[in-house]
Amino acid sequence: MKNMGDGRRVARVEREIQATIAQFLIRGFKTPLPGLVTVASVKMPADLRAAKVYVSVLGSDEQKSETIDLLQERAFEIQKYIGAELKMRYCPKLTFFPDHTTEEVLKVERILHELEEERKAKGESSNESDEE
Repeated sequence: MKNMGDGRRVARVEREIQATIAQFLIRGFKTPLPGLVTVASVKMPADLRAAKVYVSVLGSDEQKSETIDLLQERAFEIQKYIGAELKMRYCPKLTFFPDHTTEEVLKVERILHELEEERKAKGESSNESDEE
């Protein structure tokens, strides 16, 4: 078999783990999670024995922390599901973290929108002073 290089292999396994966790949250998670939960990304070292799972939760800060805590408590169940679904030598130990990228993107978009509004307001006021 051809050596594909560790980077591509790790990236492929990260995607598979992400999809499998998302599938488990849809089908196998008995307790309803507070808020709208998305598995944003998974990061793994080259040995594939651990995984940092970044979860995006739409809801209040309380719902976000509650969701992360609940997922961490049930990490063993998710690991067991991953072990059954994916044929890997080692099942990675999962650790869940909140993903802040969505919040940051929304913040940047809001700032850009405000700057655009200011630019339009300044443009209109300068046009009015030119006409006088």
